[in-house]
Amino acid sequence: MASTHARDGGRLLQVGQPQEAVKSFQKGLAIDPDDVDCLLGLVRTYLSLGVARDAEAAALRLLKVKPDHAEAQGHLAMLRAQAGDAEALESLKALAAAPTSGYFERFNLGGLLLDRGDLEGAKAAYASALQVAPGSAHVHFELGRIHLQQGAPAEAVTHFQKAAEGAPQESMPLLMLSRAHAATGGLGLAIQAGTQALDKAQGGLRRAVLEDLFKLYLSAGSPEGAKRSAVDLRKLDPRDVNYVYMHGLATMSAGTFAEAKALFEEVLGASPDSWPARQALAQVHLALNERTQARQVLEAAVARMPTALEPVNDLVLLLLQDDDAARARAILEHALATHPKEGALHLYMAMATLLTEPAVAAHHARQAQALGEGHVKEQAGKLVEKLGA
Repeated sequence: MASTHARDGGRLLQVGQPQEAVKSFQKGLAIDPDDVDCLLGLVRTYLSLGVARDAEAAALRLLKVKPDHAEAQGHLAMLRAQAGDAEALESLKALAAAPTSGYFERFNLGGLLLDRGDLEGAKAAYASALQVAPGSAHVHFELGRIHLQQGAPAEAVTHFQKAAEGAPQESMPLLMLSRAHAATGGLGLAIQAGTQALDKAQGGLRRAVLEDLFKLYLSAGSPEGAKRSAVDLRKLDPRDVNYVYMHGLATMSAGTFAEAKALFEEVLGASPDSWPARQALAQVHLALNERTQARQVLEAAVARMPTALEPVNDLVLLLLQDDDAARARAILEHALATHPKEGALHLYMAMATLLTEPAVAAHHARQAQALGEGHVKEQAGKLVEKLGA
């Protein structure tokens, strides 16, 4: 039966007080230096704190008292394998494969293989750990991560749901569940999980959840939700100009253009080289029928960041709509020198030279058809047909 200090330390570790757990285990060891449960508690606590050297020392001390302690052997093998010991990795594999192996040997092997990029090996090890502890939130969480990396978001959803159920006070499983839902296209479910994660999130994780929710709300066509997220982010960090930009995007999406214009101008006041803010400001000017101002803003964006494709494309399209093909061509020549395989640039060059140099236009139309996708490829194909190229 575990000693009082070992039980107290285990309870403190479970409720997220690792430093207090260490003190409790050390008190137990001061009474009985060979207290196996306190030594094991120290190993687990130091591992949770990421203090590898102290964890290894505690494992060695435990193995001196009980040389056949499988979990201590597994922790020691994992620590040494992490340090580059190839033999330790093989030892851990053998320990995890033994019929009597426990949860930690299998879980440690999964984590080690995952760190090394062996997703299939890690998945098998974690599946083995579930045989011992089918309700382990940690195992389901890691399996969810693997499935998400492997492009299987539906399977990831299943594991993240189980992880969230197994750790109801934690926000990270819910955040990952939200991302898995989003990857399946389930924006409503993603927002629901993200909102639940936000209720539990603290510190930097709260910021990550809000950033995710901002994107989800915009994608779902809910600018007011996106605006709330951006405002909350600005409260968390008033100095982060990107959150002002996000606030502007949400406001623009809501159709409140005058307010959006002020926000983008605020961004540019703090970060003059922000071409996304200039591009967005130009879009606001266009929405307000201020074409001259939009062109001026895009000209400034291209002048400051001539290699950024988005403002170049917007400016060229505006110039073509205003029948300024000569200016559009000059900008496109510079942009194509940097991005020769960008289909949209070739399409716009074909449009810019269509009336003056049909042969040049035909060449760029063919390039756009070969390099472009979706709308660009479709429009390029029509131009190629029109020019008989």
